[in-house]
Amino acid sequence: MTISSPVVGPKRVMARSAKEKAQDELVMQTNSSSIVSKRSVERIYYPDEPHYFRYFVKKFQRRAPLINRGYYLRMHVIDLAVRRFLERPGNKTKVVVNLGCGSDVLPWQCMTRYPDACHGAKFIDIDFPDLMSKKRAIVLSTPDLCSVFEPVETGASEHVFLKSDMYFQIGCDLRNTADIEKALSVCLDPSDCTFMFVAEVSITYMETLGADGVIKWASSLNQAEFCLLEQILPDGLDHPFAKTMLSHFVKLKTPLKSVFEYPDLEAQNRRFSRLGWLHVNALSLGQIWANDEWIPASKRRELDLVEPFDEWEEFALFASHYCVVIARNFAFGAGPSDNNHGFAALCPPSQPHPQLFFDAYYGIYAHERRRFGATVKIRDELGQPAFANMFGLGTNNRLISGALYSFDPLMLRDHSCLIGPSGRVCHAIADLGRFGSLLVGGRTSPARALQDCWHFNATKNKWSSIDDLPLPLYRHGVTQLGQSNMTLLIGGKTDSSTLFTGCLIHKPGVGWIECSISGALYQPVFGAILVSFEKHSLIKNDSEYTTLCFEGILAGGLLENGVVARQLLRWNLTMPVEGEMTISFEPIISSDNTDILVCRFGASAFLLDKERILVVGGTQKDGIVPQVYEVVVIGVSDSRLEVLSHCPLVNSNQQARPLLVGTSTSLTECGRLLVMDGGATCFSMGTYWNAGCYTLDLRSLFPCSPSTTLCSPLRFQNSIRVTDQPESTKVNSENISVPQQATTLYMPKVRVKTEDDFAKICRAGKPVIIEGSDLGTCVYKWNAAYLTESVGSQRKVVVHEASSSAMDFNSKNFSYTTKTFASFMAEVEKGERQYLRTLSEERPSDQPASIEKDFPSLASDFQLPPELSLVKQNEFSSVLRISGRVNMWLHYDVMANVYCQIIGFKKLLLFPPGDVGHLSFPPGSSSSSIDVFSGLETPALALTHPHEAVLGPGDVLFLPPLWLHATAPLTDAGVAINVFFRNLETGYSSGRDVYGNRDMAAYEKGRQDIARITNSFSKLPRDMQAFYMRRLADEMSQNVVR
Repeated sequence: MTISSPVVGPKRVMARSAKEKAQDELVMQTNSSSIVSKRSVERIYYPDEPHYFRYFVKKFQRRAPLINRGYYLRMHVIDLAVRRFLERPGNKTKVVVNLGCGSDVLPWQCMTRYPDACHGAKFIDIDFPDLMSKKRAIVLSTPDLCSVFEPVETGASEHVFLKSDMYFQIGCDLRNTADIEKALSVCLDPSDCTFMFVAEVSITYMETLGADGVIKWASSLNQAEFCLLEQILPDGLDHPFAKTMLSHFVKLKTPLKSVFEYPDLEAQNRRFSRLGWLHVNALSLGQIWANDEWIPASKRRELDLVEPFDEWEEFALFASHYCVVIARNFAFGAGPSDNNHGFAALCPPSQPHPQLFFDAYYGIYAHERRRFGATVKIRDELGQPAFANMFGLGTNNRLISGALYSFDPLMLRDHSCLIGPSGRVCHAIADLGRFGSLLVGGRTSPARALQDCWHFNATKNKWSSIDDLPLPLYRHGVTQLGQSNMTLLIGGKTDSSTLFTGCLIHKPGVGWIECSISGALYQPVFGAILVSFEKHSLIKNDSEYTTLCFEGILAGGLLENGVVARQLLRWNLTMPVEGEMTISFEPIISSDNTDILVCRFGASAFLLDKERILVVGGTQKDGIVPQVYEVVVIGVSDSRLEVLSHCPLVNSNQQARPLLVGTSTSLTECGRLLVMDGGATCFSMGTYWNAGCYTLDLRSLFPCSPSTTLCSPLRFQNSIRVTDQPESTKVNSENISVPQQATTLYMPKVRVKTEDDFAKICRAGKPVIIEGSDLGTCVYKWNAAYLTESVGSQRKVVVHEASSSAMDFNSKNFSYTTKTFASFMAEVEKGERQYLRTLSEERPSDQPASIEKDFPSLASDFQLPPELSLVKQNEFSSVLRISGRVNMWLHYDVMANVYCQIIGFKKLLLFPPGDVGHLSFPPGSSSSSIDVFSGLETPALALTHPHEAVLGPGDVLFLPPLWLHATAPLTDAGVAINVFFRNLETGYSSGRDVYGNRDMAAYEKGRQDIARITNSFSKLPRDMQAFYMRRLADEMSQNVVR
């Protein structure tokens, strides 16, 4: 569309008053904060490039991941727009003009990244004279900056502060377009140039009339483009992010101006068209993020490797409130498309009018601010419903508490403290109805997912630890299967850059079972909507019910490339009595882009009845969900999607609008939607917290629901703290029983048929005995005579010769003795206290053992079965172990390993890594002096969780890293081959590690850090040392991943 516009002449404004100059100074100060953030991005996201911001930022400050990624996106957009301009064919001189440049280093970055495209181009920085004087001084005094554009001269004219063939600095007020035009004529011939004007959050601080004047003047030049990046208000002034953003700039005394006149993309399009630009394309940063023409999917995936990141909702809020306008005053092809499928074309369906209640957080109990928690339903002693929003993120750290809500004062037993899960965020809780609730996984940080699961008994209001996940997960979807006691899990992340591509079913008494996914329709996601329909079905086969079936929907979620998936699927789960469980997917058909109302990230969803689903909050593909569609009711019938109604959280009492991000929601049996807590970090502008809890009465959606009953609002009642163990020091009661001895669990035996079976065992991270594996001829061929003949009777070996039946590595109650192999084997056969752990024959001090190199005559008798190929592919060492009647001390190995029993029988006691604090491991040591075999039934080990394994010939014990274990022979002679393998890609110590049990590099460095921290307190009085070091220890314990 062509808009005619009169020729615009440059303007000169009147001299600024003292008050106006003071305002200009405040605007210039916004540059200081911006370049610190850009310096953080430069160093973290562009480690291999020359760093130019460092010359303008005296001290590096690492910004939060959210700010880093937001500024990366801003910088990337500007860089790509300029690059496209410079690489476009043309005969005229290309000129990049940075309006309100501050200390930006765009010219130097362009010269570094695409020098060929910069050939013959010119770069012009324009800003206030005071700021440009400072920038000129830094450039001239810094060879790395000055040399790029040499030779340079200063004082070319009144406003041209610095001049070279390619780079110019102009100091003047942007409102004075006459001064800008005059300065430009000193630098170049405008008639022979094509211009790219860049204004990155600069002219928005100007009065709107002045900002429009700059845009209109730029359009009057012969051939020009404009790239504007500034704030918008896509969902109105009352959106919580918008309110926080506007308030932030008001506090800085640099209020945004243009955002009120041009609050959205359509207004920005009209603005530039009216001001003389022929082609205009206004996009939000959210649309740009999701557009492969701006950022390829592969690049978005790579960003997750730069630094751990999981602030996706907050990133969407930020990206929705910034726009980029690309405009040209000449015709030239089509620009990058925005692929914008918004809500504007959707016709609102008929509306119910639900009543909204609000209850502000106040009262006699302190309310902790929290977001990204999850809700558990409980009941008081009178059977009245209550809701506990568990864990989440507080103002400064993860919370180890819950917030209790109810409609009436609760009649609860003392719940000021419960024993249960550790603090976490991004966990999931499945409401299992009469079977209670199941808390699954979560995380402590984006790189540290949790594996534990907990059942909440709503009758007893009690947590119980149950089956761990086979792998750590957060941001997964969970739902009760129909009305059963089983739970379906789909999607999630194992760390900041790895998605879980599978599907799991939890069966009480059985644990988590991996479910096969049929077909390729499902794209792995995290943070998706997952709902199960109530009814199940049974499939008959030969007049018998053999297969149980469940159905439901899966919608949205974030793909691996960081974009919300437009996938709306109906799933079908089949559970045969015998055989593998399978889940299949089929698409749900929608029209008029209605699927984007449902395909969200971080939303909640509830089944209202047979096939009606309530969807609440979250974000969508291009960013925020408009308020009118934040709460919608959809129908899914015959695999077709229909939007039935929408129920925005608005009322006539002008209460604060909630931010439906980070909230915890629940739907009561009588049709009331509850919204508790919630909020978000609003980029660098502060954190918004919902001011109260909301109750939306949806009983009008239920024809059979009594509508005459008054609905009272949900109210916060109290906080409950959750601890992982009883506070025995604070309780003195004869009614409390303390366990007198540990309960021993017996190791399960399994058969492994495929490589995938063993991979699942490794992922589960728990020890198991693998039976029925083919270890070669060694199992029936090896005996003392055969070993002596094959190894050589006179071969010298170094053995442990013990003085007692239990060896202790720390006290060294044994001696290292050199013997011939024949004499050693003779003593072992008699049951003497002898033990051989072989080392490398050639280089025992710096090379790990290898049975193939050290005992080639025996190696051909032993094999790892093909289903354990993962071990062979990642093998670190293979150790021959021969022992008499002597126990091996309690220790742990840092590497995973398989212990293959060949001759005799052996008993092992194993303890999970979490028991390390109860088993007296000295600092920095992987061995303990506790004799667990004699002390297992004593109160000293009552808080441990021992597992017993008995191995016979042909058995293979899988030992995950860090499981504490000790061994005891059950026969006079025992022979085993122990194969250690690396199950992690990184993190191992880089130093010498002959035994495969040197602690991880992070732990070794951490011990050094502790020594430095301890030394830093040395000059304080001892009581103050103790006070602060205990505080540090408490802070570290709160970050422990259990």
